[in-house]
Amino acid sequence: MIPERNLMAACGLQEKQQSKWVADITDMMAEGPSVVLRFEKLRKAIVASPEPMLWFSKIRMEMEMLQLVGVSRLYKCRDVSDAILEEIETRQVDITREV
Repeated sequence: MIPERNLMAACGLQEKQQSKWVADITDMMAEGPSVVLRFEKLRKAIVASPEPMLWFSKIRMEMEMLQLVGVSRLYKCRDVSDAILEEIETRQVDITREV
């Protein structure tokens, strides 16, 4: 993006419309991930079939935990071959393939 370029002005938005958009986007950024629930189609998809979302959330959490434990063990066992670290890496590869 070019900092000097005002994309809203290039779209022909009025000053009042621009300030409304800026306020809405700022609110959405402050709200965080729950902003997704504002979108009707996404909200319906999540409510209609929560299993895929739960599965994805579980897999993501496992991957993050493996990464944290792996980095921790990597620093502790730099000079030694570590079987647990190898198992962590194997599981990360398996998860990546599964997803």
